[in-house]
Amino acid sequence: MTTYTYEESVHWMRNQPEHSELVKLCYLDEENYIAAQRFEKSEEFTEIQKILELNNSSQKLKILDLGCGNGIASYALASLGHDVTAVDPDQSDDVGLAAARKLGSLVNNGSISTVQAFAESLPFSDSTFDIVYARQALHHFCDLYQGLVECSRVLKPNGLLLATREHVINDEQQLQEFLDNHLLHKLHAGENAYLLEIYISALSKAGFSKIKTLAPFDSVINHFPTSNAEITTMLYESLSRKVGKRAASILIKLPSLEKVYRYHLSRNCKFPGRLYSFICSK
Repeated sequence: MTTYTYEESVHWMRNQPEHSELVKLCYLDEENYIAAQRFEKSEEFTEIQKILELNNSSQKLKILDLGCGNGIASYALASLGHDVTAVDPDQSDDVGLAAARKLGSLVNNGSISTVQAFAESLPFSDSTFDIVYARQALHHFCDLYQGLVECSRVLKPNGLLLATREHVINDEQQLQEFLDNHLLHKLHAGENAYLLEIYISALSKAGFSKIKTLAPFDSVINHFPTSNAEITTMLYESLSRKVGKRAASILIKLPSLEKVYRYHLSRNCKFPGRLYSFICSK
């Protein structure tokens, strides 16, 4: 039986030495600014910038960080010079909107404004944002479809939704296995996962006509904390066993080979709660 709030659950985790690495990987450090700086410099955020073409944008964009949590992504996005609206139902000092507001005071170029709201009822006018970014948020929506309808509504024409690191399962048995093994769910509940088809169907019905799916090993966004370099090393070692190190050193330079390798890794990735991301436009 769960008795902790989300904030209390995080505090408990921080006090357990065996969970120190998990806390760091989840960007839940006690010093939130340190976590935000680490996320800003991560391979994950570098890839996000490429997908959203943030480095090529000469204009200040309006970005909705939906399910912002402690605001680490809001900080990274705002530090590029954009105006970020950080939305979350949790107002707590440590892992909610109050933490995001503190990070906002440290941004020099862009800005962070915070709004308490649920995804299913966003207090914004139609066509407000250039980008809706949601990191590990969709599976927390009370109503997946309604939350996505709201994402579509508040996006400008040709705007982008980037929903990252969404938990995927094959069936109800996998869902139960995923929940039974999720530490924060044991403490606080609130976790969830869906079949891949359910995500895609909900996105389509909500008004997104172009939906690109990133499988578990298509992008470092999903396979973090495994780095891109580690994937390349895995491929090299696999090739070395099959054709020898000399041939492997030549073959590893072929970009198409790593792409095929990643495809097969994703295809064979079946564990409950594996991570997918979605790039969508109206």
